[in-house]
This record gives sequence, structure tokens and C-alpha cells, in this order.
Amino acid sequence: MKTALYLILLVTTSTLTVKCDCDADVQDYINSLSGETSPQMWSLEMFDSSTKFPLPDATLELSTAIQIANFDECLAVSGPLDTTGHPRFTGQYCQFSPGYDLGNFLRNISQPSSTVQSAMSSMMHLITRNSNIFNKAQTVVLPFFWAVCAPSSCGPEGVKRVADFNMQFFANGLGLQANTSVVQQSCYYDNDGSRNLDAASWSFVVCVVLLVLVILFGTALDVRNFKKLPGWLENIFLAFSLKRNFDELVRVPEKLAPSQIGCVHGIRALSMLWIVFCHSYSSTTLPPFFNVNLFLSEVSKSWYMAPLLNGFMAVDSFFFLSGLLSVYVPLMESSKGRSFNVFKYYAYRYLRITLPLAFVTWYLSSVHAYLGNGPLWAIYVETGKQLCVQNWLPTLFYITNYFYQHCVTQAWYLCVDMQLALLSPLIIFPLIKWPRYGLAALALLTAASVAGLFAVTFVEQLPWTAIFFDSTGKSQRFYDIVYENTPLRATPYLCGMGLGYVIAQKIKVRLPKWAVLVGWLVSLALLTGVVFIVLVPYRDDFIYRPLEAAFYASLHRLVWSLGLCWIVWACVNGFGGFINDILTWKYFQIMSKLSFSAYLVHLCVIIGSQSTSRTVNNVTNFEVLYWFSAFLILILPYTLFLYLAVEMPSMQILRSAFGKSGVIKRSKEAIN
Repeated sequence: MKTALYLILLVTTSTLTVKCDCDADVQDYINSLSGETSPQMWSLEMFDSSTKFPLPDATLELSTAIQIANFDECLAVSGPLDTTGHPRFTGQYCQFSPGYDLGNFLRNISQPSSTVQSAMSSMMHLITRNSNIFNKAQTVVLPFFWAVCAPSSCGPEGVKRVADFNMQFFANGLGLQANTSVVQQSCYYDNDGSRNLDAASWSFVVCVVLLVLVILFGTALDVRNFKKLPGWLENIFLAFSLKRNFDELVRVPEKLAPSQIGCVHGIRALSMLWIVFCHSYSSTTLPPFFNVNLFLSEVSKSWYMAPLLNGFMAVDSFFFLSGLLSVYVPLMESSKGRSFNVFKYYAYRYLRITLPLAFVTWYLSSVHAYLGNGPLWAIYVETGKQLCVQNWLPTLFYITNYFYQHCVTQAWYLCVDMQLALLSPLIIFPLIKWPRYGLAALALLTAASVAGLFAVTFVEQLPWTAIFFDSTGKSQRFYDIVYENTPLRATPYLCGMGLGYVIAQKIKVRLPKWAVLVGWLVSLALLTGVVFIVLVPYRDDFIYRPLEAAFYASLHRLVWSLGLCWIVWACVNGFGGFINDILTWKYFQIMSKLSFSAYLVHLCVIIGSQSTSRTVNNVTNFEVLYWFSAFLILILPYTLFLYLAVEMPSMQILRSAFGKSGVIKRSKEAIN
């Protein structure tokens, strides 16, 4: 009992001591800047490294939303010395949302002479998109993230006092009373303990160390050609051989096997590059940027930016290829007398995709948050970590497109793809046993997907597709009920399944040159038409009509898929010409092998890079192209590690376990 009371007293005394230290430090800061005492350099540095202006330049460009001030200057602040000759505190960087008790502002706003107040009110209406914001409450907290540098001895209450004091300098002249709100878990200072690895991070580090040791042993086993291990155990270690896996990565056969669809490598590689390019541009919407609205407006009016505005078609290309291979591979196996085992199909596909995804999810929920810092690190990276800690299990069950928030943002595609793959045997079995019924079911499901999207778009009056500047005001509704909705995204997948059946039949077709030319012209017209027609809703004179939106929304993925069908079919049947030569380029085959790992890691690199930004950028096309080039380089080591250490070894072990051919057996029939 005495021990418990002693501990309670000790904790209470420590808390009061810290609070007293904070109160004294904040008061010294206020006195130094308000003239009560002589100014101190440390207080000037703290004030200088904080957000100070209530409305900075380019407010309508959303530069107001996030003000990062000077992160490094704040952390370098060293407070006054204590009796031992050490600084009492250092600078602590925090984020806060500016808030004001309106008070006299509401009473003065209606006066004709209050020009400044009226201008500020109009500006706030534009920023918050809420014309009644000042009529609903006496206190308003703006949805912004601004920066304040406070003593490291302070908790949220002390930080709020410093932020209120800073804001009050400029609120006085407007009849406002500062009443800020500190963003939870946004504070950081050197040696605050937040850089100490938690249990999940240490376990990840241990896992990586063990993985590296296994890779080294497997590589040595491969190079030295030891023969002292049981066959199954030797195969497991050889699956991790760095030499063997790297050789397989860069190995490009001089001539493709008859069963191999070579052009899919080029389509997959180009689609992945397209996605990284689009995400490089979309990262410009992550503040702080000085001209984001103006820049995106210029982009939307430039015809050559149509591939960016409609970059979502790259993901539909992935759906198409996934559907193609989901049917083509089982039908080729069936033609060789091997039965389709649905349980092996489910188990292999789930483990093949989930093991690399689980590794990335583990990384994001642990170590990733410790590998950098910056003014936006807490907003983007730390928040992402918390989502992964909470939602790692739904992520690995592929249900986050309907429930929970995404841990791995781009995993929405994997959710839709996995759900479609789980339903695929309902089509694969009929295509093997009763082809006519299987094809009829494919046609009906495709028509249902198209009709469903038409109806939803028309009834809900949704935009044509995902639009940057949406005149309907329903962009979020589009993302909620269409973008990640599996039945409404199924059209490319179903078209790919139909083409997979056609190609698997190995039917030889002879076409005259004029027919081949017409086929290519129609295909390219369909593909370019889908991409460039999206410029219509970005025109200044555009008038939204639900029927037009419904037709484009429901048909553009079908048209895109038909264009891809011709490309793949023509290449397989010898009508590809120089386009087939491009798509089967040997380096595209290497990039294709890396595409899944690159897809999993690329947003980690892009968002992590943006989170360390210390300055406000004036974004231009040249700037984004520069980032795109840099991101490709930065993504490569992450991609290679994930591929060589996780994806490739797990794939080889699974192939061996499920009786599939792999690197160890040097199969020539592997498609993916």
C-alpha cells in the first residue's frame, strides 16, 4: 500500500514539475517577445520558425491549408541555460489548426468602414467553401495545419499557449481572439523518444536480418553446389539464392515458347510506368504547394495532358491482363490433360499475392515511420502507420475496398482483382467443360457490369470518370460507390477472360493486309478516343448532362478493353509487326517481372519523399518530370529487394509445393 502511494505521489510530482517547467518556459517566451524582458535569440528563433501570418500569399491556391514554417530552425533552438550549464529545453515542432473567438469581428463585420474585416470574411468563405461559417458559432477552427515552435518541456496545453500568442499578434487588428487547436501526436523534437523502435519494428528488423542470412546461405549453397541437404530443404534455400534469382530476372529467352504471350510484358511494363507517372503528378496535390490550383487548371486545359487526366486506364489494363491469364493458363493446362484444381488455384493465387503484400504492410506499420522526419511526416507517414496498425488484417483479407480504410493505398486494386479471381472459377469451369455456356455467361456478366455502371452514373448523376475539377460536386460519391466497386470495375477483367479463351483455342486465322491495317487503325482509334475524349468535361463551356456521363462511364472501359483485345490477339497470331517487336522488347520483359513489386512500393517512396519536404514548391511540368525521373530511380532498390528477397523466393517455393514449374526447374512455359 505504501509503495503504491509512493508511486502515485512520484508520478504526480513529476507531472507537476514538468507543467511548472513548461509554464515558466512559455512565460519567458511571451515576456521576451512582448517587451517585458529584453529579447532573447532563442525566443526570436522560435517565433521565426513558426507560422505567423493568418492569410499568407496565394490563399486561393490553397497555400493556406498547410504552412510548414521552418522545421529545422525550430529543432535547432536551444533555450536558456539552467544551473548545470545545459539548455532548459530545445525547440519542439508541432502542428496546430488556427482558431478564433470571433467576438468583435462579428459585430464589426457589418459596418461599412470595416473593409479589412469584410475582405477577410470573403476570403474565409472561399477557403472553407462555407458561406455560413461565421453565422453558426462564436468560435471557428479552420481545417488547416500550421506550424508552431514551442519549448520541448511542454505538452499540448503549453504548445497551445504559444500558438495562441503567435496568432494574437495579427488577430488584434481584426477584432479576433486566437483560440488554436493543437493536432494530436504532431509534435516532434530531437531525442523525444519517438525514434525508439517499437516491438513491431524490432520484429521486422529481426525478420529482415534472418531473411538476409537465408539469402546469403542460399547463394553460397548455389555457388558452391553443396549436396549435403535433403532435396526439399535444398530447394527451399535455393529459392532464396540471390545469384539464381537475379539471373532469372535478367534472363530473356532468344525465342519465346509457343505457349507464351510475349506482348503482355510490354503492356504490363508500360502500364506500370504510366501509373508512376500519374502518381508523380498527383503528388502535387499534397501540400505545401504555392500554385496547385492554377497548375492543375492549366494541366486540365492542355490536350497533351489527356493521358495524365485519364491515367486510370492503366489500372484497367492490369485488370484486363489479369483476366486474360486467369483463363488462358488453366485452359492451356487442360489442353495438356491436367485437371483444374480450384483449391490449388485459390491457395496459390492468395499466397502468391499476399506474401509480398504482407511484407510491405508490416514495413509500413513498423519501420517506415522511423526512416525520416520533416514538417509533414506526422500528417502523411505517421497517420499511414496508424492505419496499418489498425487495418493490417482486413488488408490481407482484401476487403478494404468495402470496409475499413486502406493501409497500402494502392491495394484497392488488389482487393478488386482478388475478389474477381475468387469468382473466376465460376467461368473457368464452364469454359473448360461447356464452352458455349461459359462464353454466354461472360457476355451476360459483361453486359450486366456495363448496364450497372450506366444506371448508377445516371441515377446518382456522377461525373464521367474521376475528374480533378468536377462541376457536379460528386467526385467523392464517385469514389465511394464506383471507383473501388468490384462489379462495376469488372468489365476489363471479363473481356480479358474472353480473349484468354480465344487465344487458348490456337485457331489459325489468315487475314489480308488491308484487314490487318483496318484492325490496327480501329484499335488505335478506340484507345486514343477513350483517353482524349475525357478532355470534354474539362472545357470551360462544358455543361453536365447525366445521359452523356452515363454513356461514357459505362462504355469507356469496354471500348478500352476491345482495343487491347486486338493488340494482344494480333501479336499472338503474327499480325503485330513492329508493335509486337516493341511490346516484346527484352527490357520490357525484365520490367514486367518487377512490376508487381514496383506497384507495391512506389507510393511509399513518393509519399515519403513529399513528407520530408522543407519548402513550399511552385510546381511546373518540368518539376514533375524531374520528380518522375527521380522516383523511378528511388523506387528501384526497394523494388529489387522486395522482388529478390520476398516475391521471387516465395513464388518458387509455392510453384514447387503446387507442382508448378519454376526457376529451379528452369521451365520454358512460365508466363508470369
